[in-house]
Amino acid sequence: MSDKEMRKVTEKLWAKNKYSVMAKGYEHYKHVSNVLKEAQSVEELYDIYVLIGESIRLPYTKKGMRTTLEHMWGYFKNRADKDEKREFFRSMNEILDGEGELSEEQIKLLKNPVTHLVNKYPSDYISQSHFIRGDVGWNVLFEGKDYVGITKEDYKKASESNL
Repeated sequence: MSDKEMRKVTEKLWAKNKYSVMAKGYEHYKHVSNVLKEAQSVEELYDIYVLIGESIRLPYTKKGMRTTLEHMWGYFKNRADKDEKREFFRSMNEILDGEGELSEEQIKLLKNPVTHLVNKYPSDYISQSHFIRGDVGWNVLFEGKDYVGITKEDYKKASESNL
C-alpha cells in the first residue's frame, strides 16, 4: 500500500475506534486525533495504530464514558422522542453518578441505550464503531462485504514499498 492508502486505512481505524478511545478518557482521544493530523509518513501512521491499540486496552473512565455517550447522543437527538431521551440520560446518570469504578455489567448497561437507538435509527458510523461492535477487533475494518484485519505488517510493507 502507498502512503496515501495507509493514511486512508489509519483514518478508517481511527473513525472506528474514536468512541472507544474517548470513553477511556478525552485526553487520549485528543492526543490520537492531534497526532493523526500531524502524521506525514507511514512510520508516523504506524505510531497512531499503536496508540489506538494501547488506548483500547485502558480502562473506561466515568468522565470519558459520559463524554462519549453525550457525543453519540448527538446522532439521535433529532430523531429520538422525549421518552427515549429521558431514558438515555436517566440510565447514564444513574450509573455514572454512582461510586467506584465501572464494572463490566455497568459498561454493558451504558451501551444498551445506544445500541437500542442505533437499531431504531440506523447510523452506519455508530453501528460500525468499536464502542458498539466490540466483538469485532479494534484493528478489523469492514471493506465491501469482507472484514480486513490491519496489522503491523501492513505498515511495514507500505514503509518498505516507499524506499
